[in-house]
Amino acid sequence: MQEFEKYIDLAKSLKTVNAKIISPQDIFFDIRAILKCRWGCEDFFQNSIRCDTRDTTYQERVEMVKSYNNILVIHAHDARELSIAVLEIERTAFLDGYYFAFAIRTCNLCKVCAIQQRKPCPTPDKVRPCDQSFSIDVYKTARNLGLPCDVLQSKDDIQNRYGFVLLD
Repeated sequence: MQEFEKYIDLAKSLKTVNAKIISPQDIFFDIRAILKCRWGCEDFFQNSIRCDTRDTTYQERVEMVKSYNNILVIHAHDARELSIAVLEIERTAFLDGYYFAFAIRTCNLCKVCAIQQRKPCPTPDKVRPCDQSFSIDVYKTARNLGLPCDVLQSKDDIQNRYGFVLLD
C-alpha cells in the first residue's frame, strides 16, 4: 500500500480533506443507488453525458469496480475541487503505469454545466460516471470507513463529498 501514498499526498495537495486506499470489499453496492440516480437527479431526463452508462448493465458496473485491487477514496467539501482532484489523480496514476486507473465522480468541472444550458459539453473526455450509476452506497461506504457522511439538514451544513479512483 505504500506505493499508493503518492496519490494520497496528491489528493491532499489538491484541496481535499482526506484520502485513503481501500479494497473493493470496502465498497457497499446497493441497486437502490441507481434508483435514486434515475429518479432523484435532475440530470437524468436531460439525456446528459453525465448520466450515460455506455450500455453497461448494473452487474457489469459492479464487476468492473470489484475487479480492481486498490481504490483511493477521496473526501472533500467542494464538488468542483473534488472533480478536479480525481481526474488529476487518475491521470497521474495512468502516467505512472497504472493504465487502468479510472475515476468515479459526478462531473462538476464547470461552474455552470453547459449540458444543463443545452450546450455541448466543453470537456467530454473528462466526464466520468457518478458513484450512484455504479450502485455505490456512498453513505454506507463512507460511514463504515469512519468518514463523515450525513444527510444535510440545511444549505448551510458542510457538505461531505466523495470520489473514487480505481487503481490497478
